[in-house]
Amino acid sequence: MKRGVWVTLGTALGVAGIGGALLYSRRASAAGLPAPTPGAEPGPAPIIELAPLPKASEVAGDLLRNWGDTPSDLRALFMDMEEVSRIEGSSRVFAVIAYRESRFITSAHNGNAAAEQDERDSSRRAYDNNKGRNPPLKYGEQAAEFGSGGLFGAIAPYFLWTGVPELGKKAPLLNAPPELLFQPRAAAFGAAVYLQRLLANYRVDDIADIKVGWANPGLLGNGRGSATYHDVRARFLADAMTLGIDLTDAATMPPKLDASAWPGVPAVFAGLVGALPKELT
Repeated sequence: MKRGVWVTLGTALGVAGIGGALLYSRRASAAGLPAPTPGAEPGPAPIIELAPLPKASEVAGDLLRNWGDTPSDLRALFMDMEEVSRIEGSSRVFAVIAYRESRFITSAHNGNAAAEQDERDSSRRAYDNNKGRNPPLKYGEQAAEFGSGGLFGAIAPYFLWTGVPELGKKAPLLNAPPELLFQPRAAAFGAAVYLQRLLANYRVDDIADIKVGWANPGLLGNGRGSATYHDVRARFLADAMTLGIDLTDAATMPPKLDASAWPGVPAVFAGLVGALPKELT
C-alpha cells in the first residue's frame, strides 16, 4: 500500500502492504518488559502468541481451485477471512493484496530501516493527526514510530484503531502493541474490517477497484480515472496474473464483492483472532 495514503484515511474507514517463505517467518513475538508506571508511555508488551494458522479442515471453501502460487499454509487463513466476514469471493483478493504488500511474509516490516523513514513519517502523521479524535492507544508512541507491516502492509496506528467507527472505545486492539501486526490472525482481522469499510463507504465498481481503495480511497472519488488510478489497477491485475489467480473465475469470486452480510466487528474479531491476552484487553 502507498504509505502516505493511510494518513488521509483517518477515522472514515476505521483502520487505523511469493510463496516459498518459511512458515517460521509467519510467526512473531514481542519481548516483554515490566509494566509501565502510571502516565508513562509503556514499554514493549508481553509476548503475544495467537492461535496458529487455520487448517484446511477448519474452513468450508475450496483451497485447490484458482489459488495459483499462493502458499498452501496461508490459503485457509484467506478463506477463513472470507467465511468469517461473509464477503463472498474475497479470499483470493486478499491473497493478491498480500502478495503485493508483503510477499506473504507475515513479519514484513516497513519502517525498521533508515531507508524506510517515509514509513515512520507516515505512521507518525497518522498518529499525530488522529489521536485527538480516536480513543487513546496504550502503545501509541510505539505505533507512531513503527511504520507499517504485516501481511497486508497496514500503518500501525490505523491498524490499532480498527473497529473504532463501529465500537468506539470498545474496539479490540486499543491496548495492543504494533507488533501484533506480525500475527497473521490479527493482520487478517484488520484487513477484513478495512475491506468492509471500503465496500460500504466507497464506489467500488469491480475487483480491481478494491486495490485502488487499498492504495488511496480518494482515488475512488475525485481521483477516479487519473493516471494513478489506472496505474494501481494495472499493478493489481499484473500481480494476479503473476500469482496465477484468475479474477474472472466465476466459480470462486463474483465480478463485484458485496459486504452487505457483514456480521459486525465483534463477530469477525472472535472468528479470526479469538481473544487477546487479558493484559491487553
